[in-house]
Amino acid sequence: MPAQQEDLYSRAVRVFGTAVGGGIKWPYGVATPSRWHYRNDETPDRYEAAVQDRKAAQEKVTAWAGRYGLRQSSADCCPLWLQRRRSRRCLFGSGSCTRYGTPAPDRGWLDHATLWNKNQAPAVITSAPYSIDPDDRIRLAWWLEQDPRFRVAYGDEGWYGFGTRQIVLWRQDLLETVTPA
Repeated sequence: MPAQQEDLYSRAVRVFGTAVGGGIKWPYGVATPSRWHYRNDETPDRYEAAVQDRKAAQEKVTAWAGRYGLRQSSADCCPLWLQRRRSRRCLFGSGSCTRYGTPAPDRGWLDHATLWNKNQAPAVITSAPYSIDPDDRIRLAWWLEQDPRFRVAYGDEGWYGFGTRQIVLWRQDLLETVTPA
């Protein structure tokens, strides 16, 4: 069955894997909202609108990742991860991770980050900060100088939504071009 005709669940399992109970391990902010959060809402249509919004986000991220043959990584790290041959995170407390710890120069632009593997190798980092300030652009330009395989692209609102902007940092040796969702 062609990918576009497969149901969302089947395509998402390949990209994200399953959680306990058979649900999809969606990236942060993409899961279907819980009705519990809307239990006191006097407007039931708000819950249905939120469900439809997240369903559209799920479709968007699944189609985007599928287009590039990506699988979500369980690592929660920084661009140092992208330089590795295999997916594994920086050791917390080692001082090497540039997303966590003090100082953490990549913390700002790595808001709502998802890391992606291509054939088990670190390939792409996507993030969705609420704003991309000049310091973020300077920092990303610095990463491009550090590793000639790295490329960056900036986009409008991706799958996370809520007024965020998408940043994509990828390894060109694994994927020639990656566009924001």
